[in-house]
Amino acid sequence: MAKAEQTKRTLASAMKKLLAQMPYEKVSVSMIAEEAGMNRKSFYYHFTGKSDLINWILDTEFREYLETTPEEEQGWEVMEMLASYFYRERLFYKTILLSTGYATLMNIMLPVISKYIRDMLEVHGGSDEFIVLASDGLLAAIFRWLLSHNVERPDVFVSDLRCRITRLCEEYLRHLR
Repeated sequence: MAKAEQTKRTLASAMKKLLAQMPYEKVSVSMIAEEAGMNRKSFYYHFTGKSDLINWILDTEFREYLETTPEEEQGWEVMEMLASYFYRERLFYKTILLSTGYATLMNIMLPVISKYIRDMLEVHGGSDEFIVLASDGLLAAIFRWLLSHNVERPDVFVSDLRCRITRLCEEYLRHLR
């Protein structure tokens, strides 16, 4: 791993450690640098500010996780893997959701989730409205789950989500007849 990449990961780890102790708003660049054993100059060499670091963490870790998904895994199995990732990282994501809201996470994760849904449904070309709607809905469900007071295990969450989506589709089809 390149030295710059390792430095970014060290800063990301320091940020996540601090976020486990305090809200995003209270974390400063000086605190992050100190926790990482660096100075502010090193931080600013790699990132423009703490929001840039957060975006890097979201983009890098989430994409890396999706890239490790075995190709034979499809559909609900991948959804359970995603839920397991978010569950494992729930403190970080919950802190970010409470601090910055849905918009930050949606902007970063929507393109990645949309590609996954497009591939899963084997939709090639055509209109993106359905893909965006499905992606928005999936991310909103995950975010609400992470923000709930008693976060269920990922397998329980995915099973419940699958049942609700299936019931919704069946009801929709029943009304079309």
